Amino acid sequence: MFEFIRVSLTLAMLVYASLRDLREREVPDMTWIIFGLTGLIIDLYEVYNGRLALLGLGFTLLASTAITFLIGYLGLFGGADFKALVVLSLLQPYPPRVFKPHLGMVSGIYPLTVLSNSALLGASSALFQAFRNLYAAYRGSRLFEGLGHESSWRKLMVLISGSKMNLNSIRGPPFHYPLETMEEGVRRLLSPFRMDDDEALKVFEEFRRAGASEIWISNTLPFIVFIMLGYLTSIFLGDIALSLLFNAMSLIQA
Repeated sequence: MFEFIRVSLTLAMLVYASLRDLREREVPDMTWIIFGLTGLIIDLYEVYNGRLALLGLGFTLLASTAITFLIGYLGLFGGADFKALVVLSLLQPYPPRVFKPHLGMVSGIYPLTVLSNSALLGASSALFQAFRNLYAAYRGSRLFEGLGHESSWRKLMVLISGSKMNLNSIRGPPFHYPLETMEEGVRRLLSPFRMDDDEALKVFEEFRRAGASEIWISNTLPFIVFIMLGYLTSIFLGDIALSLLFNAMSLIQA
């Protein structure tokens, strides 16, 4: 019964948070408080009944929180993503035993399997973005018009991380951030990063005043959606990266 309760609560949290992330790029803190406390109560009850080892629970929570905090500190995802993974560690500290993952392999610290799958799925969006931009170029779009002076490396980075968008269609922060800036009338590409919201709005306005029609922008990823997908793949497939690594090592040894 507890297996289905944990899975149901985790999915309910991630579906709700994903919808909020898609619409607003923000999730109310009360979401994490409610589901986090619920997960903690279930954990303590299972520890009391001997179904869950206190030491194992503590190590899982400590390790997964430390790693996700480090990734968040490096700016690779936002505060809501960090909270989602911490609460997920409380709701699902171990693999659901009622499911048998197809790949047959998960991390000893189960939340890290979810994080690993989520990261792989999120990274795959760069391939989709690159294909989309290359297709636009094939259809005749001048992707780097006015940016011929920029290095091939910068062009490649924006090609896989951004898209060229009409200024009138840009929603601005927290959905869209500029990947270009204007320096003394010359357009310059920016390395992909999330700048301050006010600074981003100023850049967009500067391009409008200059009469530009299009600009390279970065679409912020609703990463909680990828966490939800990472959780589902961890249930039905297992740890994708760990499985690939194990198979690669087997081939090398053979």
